[in-house]
Amino acid sequence: MHIIYTDKRVERYFEDYRLLKKKLPEEWVRSIKKHINRLEAADRFEDFLKLNLGHPEALTGKDTGAYSLHITGNVRMIIIPVGEGESVLDYSEVELKGVVDYHGSQESLHIP
Repeated sequence: MHIIYTDKRVERYFEDYRLLKKKLPEEWVRSIKKHINRLEAADRFEDFLKLNLGHPEALTGKDTGAYSLHITGNVRMIIIPVGEGESVLDYSEVELKGVVDYHGSQESLHIP
């Protein structure tokens, strides 16, 4: 799949892992890199979901249409499948939105 980014700030971090390591703990960066490699290796979003790596979860509420991938217990990488067609499973592009920390009802953005 092809990966695009929500904005230039997000792209700057995810295209330069040295910069990402300055912002996030190294174990998080390793996990993020694995998720990105798996996304790029999949042909369609359905192929990625079938792997069930990172426990992809469809989000609801204000983030309906987005999916989260586990980085740690509370930290998630947010992606949005992008494409045209009847089913999101056939999409071949994802938009990487960033990294979010969920603690109860609070949400903290790590990236952007």
